[in-house]
Amino acid sequence: MSAALMLALQAAIAIEPVDAGDWRVFCDDRQRCVALSQVPEGGEPEAYPMVMLRRDGAVAAIDLPIPASVAAGMRMTVAVDGRTIAQLVAPGRGAGLSLPFTGKLATALRRGRALTLADPGGRVRARLSLTGLSAALAAIVEGAAARPVTGVIDVPPVDARPPRTLSRKQLEKLVGKPAEGCGTVYARSYRLDAAHSLLEVVSPCRGAGALPYVVPDKGDAQPAVDLPATGAWVPARHRYAVLLPATPGRDCGVRREFVWDGARFRLAEERVVAECRRATYEVTTYRATVRAN
Repeated sequence: MSAALMLALQAAIAIEPVDAGDWRVFCDDRQRCVALSQVPEGGEPEAYPMVMLRRDGAVAAIDLPIPASVAAGMRMTVAVDGRTIAQLVAPGRGAGLSLPFTGKLATALRRGRALTLADPGGRVRARLSLTGLSAALAAIVEGAAARPVTGVIDVPPVDARPPRTLSRKQLEKLVGKPAEGCGTVYARSYRLDAAHSLLEVVSPCRGAGALPYVVPDKGDAQPAVDLPATGAWVPARHRYAVLLPATPGRDCGVRREFVWDGARFRLAEERVVAECRRATYEVTTYRATVRAN
């Protein structure tokens, strides 16, 4: 089985997010789940701060951010569909509050359509769509009860020798000759272990970024990954990082990091950007235990 195919199979371990109305539920392989609010279609991201619904053990909580423009000590009114359900004192400096998802608060949130956070003058400072909240909580409960998947990756030591390189002719055999008027094909090389190197082959004017190949000290180069993504080697972490964009041209979607185990690249960590419309929060959906030999 090729290294690329094994990597693709390894990527399938990560748990797909669940959409529930204006909420999205993310669970990792260790039975930890959170639901994040999304900006409703046509809504302004500034008016809808990201709210998190999480469950730690048997008790759920909702983390409510308060805009940085709200001064410390200001008394805020929390209302659902125009009906006041709580009074809060703002901590200031953009800090939020965590509210137990129990009792009257939970009932009101489950039944309501929209939550508002208003200042003493009645000005609404933040909004939250409650559409799909009950389904999101059910998905959290189901995800927390799912059977966990544990991954352990043993990473071989990095050899001190320089990485193997290929001639321009060999590189062109891998990716093809550049079109007329384009620059020369070249590669960035990194040592993976005592017997393998990683090449990031760049073909100017190609528009596909660097193409990664694993090159044994003796033998032919093989594709390192088989994913339609933009990737790059991160020397400081000794990992290959990939972005699977949710929207073409946007810096949001699924971020994956792979480590070399001596035979193939394996998924070490996956993070998901909550939504492209604001792209400010990443949720870890998979993290393997990586051990250095």
